[in-house]
Amino acid sequence: MANSLPSNASDLTLTQIASKGCDVINSQVAAHVFANTAMKNIYQGEIEKGGRGVSQEYSNDTTGSSITVIRPLPLPIKARELGKSINGGNFSAFDYQPSSDSYTLPIITVIDDIVDIPGVSLDMIPVSIASMYIQNISDKVVLNMNSLKVAAAMYTSFSQAQADSSKANIITRGADSFMKDLMKTYVQLDKGDKANGVSMFPQNDRIGLLSVDSYADALSANGVFSLGGANYAYDILRKGTVEAGAEQDKLADGYVGDLFGIPFHTVSPLVLETACEYLGFDESAVDGVLSIVKSAHGNLFALASGSSIKTIDSPNGQGIRLQPLYRMGCACIMPKANSFLVSSSWVNPYGLKSVFASGITWGYTAPGSRSPHSLALSTSASTKLTATDSGAVSIKCVISSTEPVESVASFTALATASNASVSTLTSGTEATISGFTSGKYALVCSVSADGTVVVKSIKQE
Repeated sequence: MANSLPSNASDLTLTQIASKGCDVINSQVAAHVFANTAMKNIYQGEIEKGGRGVSQEYSNDTTGSSITVIRPLPLPIKARELGKSINGGNFSAFDYQPSSDSYTLPIITVIDDIVDIPGVSLDMIPVSIASMYIQNISDKVVLNMNSLKVAAAMYTSFSQAQADSSKANIITRGADSFMKDLMKTYVQLDKGDKANGVSMFPQNDRIGLLSVDSYADALSANGVFSLGGANYAYDILRKGTVEAGAEQDKLADGYVGDLFGIPFHTVSPLVLETACEYLGFDESAVDGVLSIVKSAHGNLFALASGSSIKTIDSPNGQGIRLQPLYRMGCACIMPKANSFLVSSSWVNPYGLKSVFASGITWGYTAPGSRSPHSLALSTSASTKLTATDSGAVSIKCVISSTEPVESVASFTALATASNASVSTLTSGTEATISGFTSGKYALVCSVSADGTVVVKSIKQE
């Protein structure tokens, strides 16, 4: 569509015409033309579905705040022997009534921002702008569904590992081939979760998730290539899958083939970064997280949504208003339902729990409802440091002599080292920090009450 010139265009100079939004090329007015199609935003589709990796419950009722899931509890039945003095009669001395446990899953993560599209935009642009934004909303919902599922698994496993490593499945990448280490994570689910009455997690509800970086390792010569001949390897290279004969669909759901009898999917960096936002960390919290093998038996997800995105006339004037309403929630009820493969350089971000002792609620929260806070650092003289952050419950400092690192992983590694010296700072008050001398860096971490973490560094000149 060409831009329309005003009725008095003949009285305007070329400069004035250009200021009206038209191009002037070699003293001639050139029209602006809109294409009949628009570039789309591209997001990865839903990864964990169909009972793989997570048990999903749906509801069309968007008025409730929770969805309850029932799980029958295992009966404490044991085999006995007839004729024995202990419970050896013709009839057992014990009888049990079946019981169940209920998990009330809060669905308080909400996507309901409205979108107003003015009538003038609808009239002037020859593409369906309303359809574009409806698709964009849907994509953002799926992004948050994927990220929330990953965030719940990471929080449960990582925080449990920080408290007691025996109660979480985290395998550190070693000297073996990537595929052998990957199989170790898979086998961890075969061990079940005795405390929750699971002798072995089911095979048919598992899913494997690969980071984009570790996907390349899964295709390495030390991995699946060694299992077959040249034709096998060529088929894998040609299709980019982790098994011959599979058809990948990375954008739809990340599927790249089956290994160990379960489907494996790549996870886009955006999904992992958004999961970190749910946890209150920067993306360094997933640096070194190579793979997750999950069972739906211990992971719950609930989604409540209407049948469609509601469209009404805009109350601001001519135009339309899009009114989405999605409520979702996720929880991992069994830490051992997830098994992580991490690199040797991975740092558990929940090591922060041992550094920041109290007054902080750790967990996963929708990013839009986390406490935004900034951290300002300044120095006035050798060993002197001032950190100002009104949103922090606690501010801590460690000294780095190497580089100006500014990440949760870097601070956690330094603060939890065996010889670490951690200083507590009061917001806005100058403090003397031992070792903060010329050329050294102070790495400062502030944490708000809801567990939102900010890390910055400053060099002592």
